[in-house]
Amino acid sequence: MPKLKCKCGEVIDLSGIPSPNQYLIISDIEFDEFEGSVDSEFIYSKMKIVVSCPHCKRLYIYFDGFDNAPLIYKVDI
Repeated sequence: MPKLKCKCGEVIDLSGIPSPNQYLIISDIEFDEFEGSVDSEFIYSKMKIVVSCPHCKRLYIYFDGFDNAPLIYKVDI
């Protein structure tokens, strides 16, 4: 997924590696399973992908990869 169009209309470019608009998250429980592990590729595969819109700050959280719809969170100011 090289680009994502945000609900605000901003086109978020994800083609750069690393991407300044893409983050990775993992739960505490999942992280604890890796104690002593250094297999970064395996750890990466377990992380959830978060895309942040640089314009409106919405977060698109892909819990099941880019092939499935994300949960979208809008900043409440």
